[in-house]
Amino acid sequence: MPLISLLTGTAVPKTPSPLAKRSRPGQSWLRLLGGVALASLAAGGTNAATKTGLEAPMVVAQVPSGSQASQTQAAASGLARADWFDGSRLVLVAPDGKLRVLSEGFAAACDPNVSFDGQRVLFAGRKTAADHWRIWEIGPDGKNLRPVTPEGIEARNAIHVSTLFTLDSPKPWFTTVFVGRETAAGPAAPWNLYNIRLEGGEFRRLTFNHGQNLDPYQTADGRVLYAAERSAQEPGGGDRRLSLFAIHMEGADNELYGATRGARVQQMPCATEQGLVVFVESAEPAADGSGQLAAVEHRRPHVTYRPLTTDAAYRFLYPSPLRGNQLLVSRRPAQDAGTCGIFRFDATTGRCDPVFDDPKFHDVQASVVAPRQQPDGHSTVVTAADNYGALYGLNCYTTTPARAAGTKVGDVKRVRFLEGVAAPSATAANGLVPRRLIGEAPVEADGSINVELPADTPLILQTVDERGLALGTCGWIWVKPRENRACIGCHEDPELVPENKYVQSLRRLPNRLVPAPEARRSVSFIQDVVPILQKSCATAGCHGSTMSPLQLPLSAANLSESDLRKAYQNLTVPAASLSGETTAGPAAGKYVDAGRARTSRLAWMLLGENTSRPWDASATKTSPALTKHRVNPTTGESPRLGAEELRTVLLWIDLGAQFDTPQTPATTAAASPVQPSK
Repeated sequence: MPLISLLTGTAVPKTPSPLAKRSRPGQSWLRLLGGVALASLAAGGTNAATKTGLEAPMVVAQVPSGSQASQTQAAASGLARADWFDGSRLVLVAPDGKLRVLSEGFAAACDPNVSFDGQRVLFAGRKTAADHWRIWEIGPDGKNLRPVTPEGIEARNAIHVSTLFTLDSPKPWFTTVFVGRETAAGPAAPWNLYNIRLEGGEFRRLTFNHGQNLDPYQTADGRVLYAAERSAQEPGGGDRRLSLFAIHMEGADNELYGATRGARVQQMPCATEQGLVVFVESAEPAADGSGQLAAVEHRRPHVTYRPLTTDAAYRFLYPSPLRGNQLLVSRRPAQDAGTCGIFRFDATTGRCDPVFDDPKFHDVQASVVAPRQQPDGHSTVVTAADNYGALYGLNCYTTTPARAAGTKVGDVKRVRFLEGVAAPSATAANGLVPRRLIGEAPVEADGSINVELPADTPLILQTVDERGLALGTCGWIWVKPRENRACIGCHEDPELVPENKYVQSLRRLPNRLVPAPEARRSVSFIQDVVPILQKSCATAGCHGSTMSPLQLPLSAANLSESDLRKAYQNLTVPAASLSGETTAGPAAGKYVDAGRARTSRLAWMLLGENTSRPWDASATKTSPALTKHRVNPTTGESPRLGAEELRTVLLWIDLGAQFDTPQTPATTAAASPVQPSK
């Protein structure tokens, strides 16, 4: 192996499968399989359909036709589809239509994935209805069944991935990536991606955002595509989306895949031999995940989106590649009048031909049992022995045209790093995940940064101006232990090639921001903001009055829960009109725009000006109350907040305007200046 690949994480040469070595042009899939699966079918198969028209057998998940995905279940898990595989089974279907059950002894089995040599099948199974889902491996002949994932992890959607190599590895090894969650966390916990060696060991979590992570698929370049939820507060989140992302198989370098073109819900990606990434999309979440087919080109996913199907009479799900641009897909009538059947779909012509349909079942998740090209392997420096990773940015002023036009060099003083706290019970009514401040790092004169951050931690980055207002916020990212991750800019063109420049921040040691979890600062309304408002704003002559447009009933010595919540709601809940001022502020009259202090009317009043940036929708809004609310109408005095008090209120908004969190709030003092790591 070339040394350069070890140092840079470039592709590792593929290990050819034994079957690939023996194959010759013109050999069929059936001959390559050596007849193992077909012999198994001949020994005990049943005939449920006519000939499939395929050269090779396929493995199919069958769900009893009486089992329907519950819309209630789907709504409970947000944009993610419901789990409708109770009572499902795996069958091997021969080209002549004969089938054999592979999952005898399981109460439910689904999510089949065939190995690169076509000799093994991974699947999710439950031995009894009370069991958790677990990943198993079996041969196409129904032999050599064994568990793959450990107890204590509920596991679904496992895929074979190519070889992974580290600097201390004796040789590359094969692993599997699967969707999982800890059983102790309960069914409300989000699904994340995990990786484990096929032989066991080297177990690691790959994703660290706070939404659902589904449908892993490895492309020819070795990256793993998957679908992940994005909140409305994230850039591009809009009214919440399920979008495609890409990641390396050890969890490093996650990135948005395919921008935000197409429908709001996109999932179930797969790649064809001719370079198309095909997926299922829909405007609204469906309980079974069905929708229309769409595609992007893998070489330029951000600019090549196109729909593949538009017939409203049918819905599609679970595409799986065949040859060329052909796929196996499941299709059902849109009005739920029939069951799902397996079809051959040509992504080039749009032709859709029936392959297999057992009327007693929904036939889904079809995959051909045949050898296939093994994707590129991957080398990595990620290790479990460290608790930090590095992130450097080349130029925070490299951004969208609108932001670039409204930002001058020197406007960004620091970059703020926030942790998303995995505490579902503490999630605020505004839907934001509770956040804690990890720290802030200075921005160099050329716009670059260089920091060390806690590894395997959900992170949000905010660029900050001299007043402490966040100018921009990125979606959830993370760094893996020892990962060296780089960004070109902030919300820049995803196809942009970075400038070949030795930036100033790389000429020194990184700023180390790796505080212990208990040292990370929380800012809440109850603990941090109420004392400030009590002293400066909640008096009888100011916002303590019932006649004030913004009433803050916080003057009592012993505040009740009702008073606290009323004051919080008066600040954060949208109103159709505030004292007749229909153009007074952003978001239909909210005083607080959770997660964005600069567009919050409360920040405008405290600072005496509209602090929106030119790219914000609220930038042109005015309010005659900006000065009025800063002056006591009785005494004419203006009780200004101290610098640290003002910073605390603005930081509270930028951190998500939490009412309260389970964490003990740290001091409200400003973050200590960061120091370069020793």
